Amino acid sequence: MARPHIEFIQSQAVPWIPQDDTCARPGAFAKTLSADPDTGAATLVVKYPAGWHLDTAHYLESDEEFFIFKGALWVGSVEYKTGDYAYLPAGMPRPSMHSDTGAVVLTFHEGASQLVRGETPGPMYDAGRLIAKMESTAMPWAHPADPIVAATANGAGRKLLREDPETGERTWLLRFGPDDPAKMTHGRVEIHPVVEEVFLMEGEISMPYGYLKPGSYFWRPPGIAHGPVGTLKGLYGFFRCKGGPLTTQWSDGELPITWHPKHNPTVPPQYAAYATTSYDTSLPY
Repeated sequence: MARPHIEFIQSQAVPWIPQDDTCARPGAFAKTLSADPDTGAATLVVKYPAGWHLDTAHYLESDEEFFIFKGALWVGSVEYKTGDYAYLPAGMPRPSMHSDTGAVVLTFHEGASQLVRGETPGPMYDAGRLIAKMESTAMPWAHPADPIVAATANGAGRKLLREDPETGERTWLLRFGPDDPAKMTHGRVEIHPVVEEVFLMEGEISMPYGYLKPGSYFWRPPGIAHGPVGTLKGLYGFFRCKGGPLTTQWSDGELPITWHPKHNPTVPPQYAAYATTSYDTSLPY
């Protein structure tokens, strides 16, 4: 059973769950945005309370990718602050972790994420895949890879955080808009051959199935037609593609953009409540 299609939920509606010793971050709190029941891979927002610490040497048996929303988190001697990104391969030795001031971190586990105390078995860790730290706030904005997005989206920019040389999977930040509804009246439908995963940090997105606000999240499996997309406030989001590089098959014709769509998300049964529950719109996640 693959990870189910979630399009979309507001992360604010998902409850914080205390993390115990069976989890990767005992003593922290987490919102699970999506998960694969077979592999254990999952996407979470993790909240580290001020003073949180994990003082013993340990490692994880799966890759971990994260982006700091707020605060500061230390992994060994490396400090990560707001806007910092890292990709830590399975088995990477971690002498300790702590957060003096607290932190909120968008986190991706590529498999079962139980914490394993002790030293890493020698063959497990591939240091060549490590992205120790990237300060996204210091990176310049580049043009989006897709020429149609670059040409049509107002003020479009991309910051590429990761591209796997073997699989072509990528992680990036994307911004564009706002659109002028008097000029941007129609748009194309698009299809991707791989998973597209998005967390919206700022702005909004209008799509036929709903109006995504800051804190919205979706996991879209391959081959699902979506769009056209519009934004009246602009958007700034964290994007990933899984299963290969993200390419786009665009429709030949265009459809009217739905600027005020009805709320009609696609979610599995276990996430149905999160798709319809009211939430505090002042919260970012």
